[in-house]
Amino acid sequence: MTRRYAIIDSSQRPHFHERLTRWDVRYRSLFDGHAESSLTDIAPLLVEYPESDPNPRLEAEIAQLAAARPAVSVWWSALEPELLARHFHAFHLIKVPEKGGREMLLRWYDTRVLPELLRVLTPAQRFAFLSGVERLEYYDRFGDSQSWLLPELEAKELPALTPLQLSDAQYAALLDACEPDVAIAQLRRVIPDEMRRLPYRALHPFVVHHMKETVAHGVDQVDDHVQYLLLALYTSGGCRAHPAVEARLSRGGDDHAVEFADWVADLPDDVWSTGAPLWETLTTGSTACADPAEAAQ
Repeated sequence: MTRRYAIIDSSQRPHFHERLTRWDVRYRSLFDGHAESSLTDIAPLLVEYPESDPNPRLEAEIAQLAAARPAVSVWWSALEPELLARHFHAFHLIKVPEKGGREMLLRWYDTRVLPELLRVLTPAQRFAFLSGVERLEYYDRFGDSQSWLLPELEAKELPALTPLQLSDAQYAALLDACEPDVAIAQLRRVIPDEMRRLPYRALHPFVVHHMKETVAHGVDQVDDHVQYLLLALYTSGGCRAHPAVEARLSRGGDDHAVEFADWVADLPDDVWSTGAPLWETLTTGSTACADPAEAAQ
């Protein structure tokens, strides 16, 4: 029998397990058996949808969370809850190239991370991670439902052993994919009021676009990206056409004697008049979307 499960990243809705307990809904913490087992308040929770006795309140609450936070994925599997939880326990830690292959906790149940992880894994690694899974859907950073096409593995290939071990290229690609979210979190600390005026659905692609452009011209530090993103946000990207910015970004980062942060600080004042702030040029409607990253802080 195929069962339907939700995996809920409750670090983005702390104490969610208390609601499940009040509703008499059974759950499994994917932190069980690990050093973080006592942190049930922020643990990833495996919840089976009761198909024989549907719980409309549970369905509505999970749907509401999925629309607001990148915290919900839905899995179909014939495995019983204990067996599926045990399967995912094996992926609590992941080996990364830093410090000779150290192990680190990977928050793959954050649905900003989940699709990026699946993309960087090898076919054998994906097969190991998704073993026993018949169908997978997740709600992305915008609250939209997405489906993941399950992999096929040739018989000659063997599933990767757990914990998964990322190569240098895989680890770098995963970090690169997460950098826009890190930059947005920093921007919200620097200019919180202005950032609250921006719809997240417009903010994220704006940040991704400008980070990709600066990476192409040698900018590789998050702090430098944030410095440039502040300039871009305050000018709706108009700063890019300013001669001083054009001159800097026409060459790689190693071709400059002045550090990027010092260069930004010394830009002529007229660079700030190359455009209006993004929060003034966008039609935001009645409500701006919250940044999902705020829930994890």
